[in-house]
Amino acid sequence: EDLENIYNKIGHYPDFIHVDIVDKTMCDNVVDVKTYRLETMKAYWPNTQIQTHIMSYEPAQWLDQVLPYSEVVYIHVECQDNVESSLKKIKKSGKKAGIALTMETRPEDVIGLLKKADYVLLLTIPNPGSSGQKFDTEGLERIKQINSLTFRNNFILCIDGGVNENIIGILDAENIVSGSSVLKNPDPKRQIMRLQTVGRYEA
Repeated sequence: EDLENIYNKIGHYPDFIHVDIVDKTMCDNVVDVKTYRLETMKAYWPNTQIQTHIMSYEPAQWLDQVLPYSEVVYIHVECQDNVESSLKKIKKSGKKAGIALTMETRPEDVIGLLKKADYVLLLTIPNPGSSGQKFDTEGLERIKQINSLTFRNNFILCIDGGVNENIIGILDAENIVSGSSVLKNPDPKRQIMRLQTVGRYEA
């Protein structure tokens, strides 16, 4: 996307920058991935954590291009690659390994992989890959399930999908991603501060 335009909108207000890399294995109608933009992104936000969510059934092909510019890298448990091998490569690079879950995957079915994760990303929308969707209210129960895991303190939970100021206060997670709610707001920086305040102090 237009990184200069996004930077002008949000500046250094976000706690972290979350970027989605979506390829044709997961979404047919996407344009070709341009990973060189990650270098530009890191130049705009050199001191801000970059979280990269690889939305691909074959994430291993992107790791070498993503790792130099990302502190956290998420891959899907639903992917066709060897997930454990990818997690090991991420950690060997000195970065944090993340597992991404859609609403179709139950946490109890992937306990072994969740135990290896530094971060867990839960996508709380029906169709991952496109922005502007509404929050799936079943995600609240899924968050409870994840938070009840005996090893919950071993990872950071991140919620992504349909998050705005009306719902952020009831989301029990350390990290919250909000795209459309921020970038389509008339005052994106003010919206970021609103989300930060509600999320931290009014839950």
